[in-house]
Amino acid sequence: MKVCFVVPPPKTKDRTPERVYGCTFTYYRQPELPILYAAAVLENDGHTVELHDYTNGEAWSDFHKTVDSDDFDVYVFHTVLLAESIDVKAARYILDKTRARIIFFGPQPTKEPSSFLLDERCFVARGEAEFVIRDLIETFKTGADSLVKGVSCLKEGQMVEAETYGIIEDLDSLPIPARHLDELHGAFNPKLPDEPVTLALTSRGCSFKCYYCVPNAISWAREIEWKRFHDGKKPPVRLRSPESVAAEFEAIRDEGYRGVSIGDDMFLYGGKKRIIEICRRLEKVGLPFGMLARCDMILDEEVVEALAAAGCRYVDLGIESMDQAVLDDIKKGVKVEEIREAIALLCKHGIEPKANILLGASPLETRDTIDHTVKELSSSPLNYCMFSIATPFPGTEFYRIAKKEGWTVEPEINDLEKNLSPTDKALVSYPNLTKEDLEKAVKRANRGFYLAPKRLWFYLRRATSLSTLKSYIKTGWKVTR
Repeated sequence: MKVCFVVPPPKTKDRTPERVYGCTFTYYRQPELPILYAAAVLENDGHTVELHDYTNGEAWSDFHKTVDSDDFDVYVFHTVLLAESIDVKAARYILDKTRARIIFFGPQPTKEPSSFLLDERCFVARGEAEFVIRDLIETFKTGADSLVKGVSCLKEGQMVEAETYGIIEDLDSLPIPARHLDELHGAFNPKLPDEPVTLALTSRGCSFKCYYCVPNAISWAREIEWKRFHDGKKPPVRLRSPESVAAEFEAIRDEGYRGVSIGDDMFLYGGKKRIIEICRRLEKVGLPFGMLARCDMILDEEVVEALAAAGCRYVDLGIESMDQAVLDDIKKGVKVEEIREAIALLCKHGIEPKANILLGASPLETRDTIDHTVKELSSSPLNYCMFSIATPFPGTEFYRIAKKEGWTVEPEINDLEKNLSPTDKALVSYPNLTKEDLEKAVKRANRGFYLAPKRLWFYLRRATSLSTLKSYIKTGWKVTR
């Protein structure tokens, strides 16, 4: 069958939904990894697959032209919360102009399937969806009427839902993502030295209990579906083998990419032996990469040495606060001293640490705790630090508690798609820390950090080309404005 994966044009250029992690608008472009995984599975099954991404300046007229002129059998949308209205708008046009079927997948259709079942030609592939989509399209091809595991759809005007597909137990059974479909051929990442870069996953899921957390979109859809059928419990983490990881890095290198961002919710799973084996293999590939990690899991110097030797250039650290009471309240499970140790150890071995800070995730947050966090991190050896406002996303424990305690700001909390901008828009307000306090604090923090002369000089030295310099300026404007 002929299948088209679609990323519709955004409402405005500066409010393009970021779909890989799914909880903000785009700062810089990233390959649509959830789509590339699903597309690779379909290609392996013999289908003709195309990706049409209209987020690089194209208009709705371009999308309309594609739909009007092509004869796709199936259109597929990977939808996150911030993209729901534009994806539904695009789907309605397809339904009006063609006889094609439409499949939605991703965290938002998994959470609210009824919102995407516009008529009986619409289907939702819930949870970890690659093989669900494959099996569903096979029924389109054969004309079978059986309901595929993991699918929600309409029958005689009523929603029906099959039992859950569950999770993919063997991640090595997934093909390498179909990066050849990415017309952008990679993206920019300010923490890696050269372009183009791409994304990769070596695991899925996270076992930790941070109560505000929304993981990457693949893990989030997986988690929403699993919790629904398993009494609210998180799904187990699943890991790829070192051999599989190294094989994908080799393929990425051979396709001409010059860096990889590992998008795992927490890369350092599976024990020291597995991580060092991955590093040993990646050292032979010779491709710079970065990753996400918890501070308390990056304190083994042998592991950090192995990462540095393998080509690790940066580590994103979820820090959130430098106040211990706040960390304990949000169930971070990390000590402030471990944060300091992790930053120092990474710097010692030439790996760039980046701090991610969520202001206002706890009612214990005050102006003083924020000032303390900003002051300590601004005076640290960090060159990258993203200060954002914690958002109570639907489906998180933070959302449930915020609604119960009355911390949410109405009506914005029920209209996230239109109003959310986590760097400067507060959707919570506490008695001792108002919405306005948070919004002012995050602007002061990002401006003070990134406009410091020593950091401006650092970025200028790292800009190895005019295009990279332009990307730095564009990203910096979005962060500090």
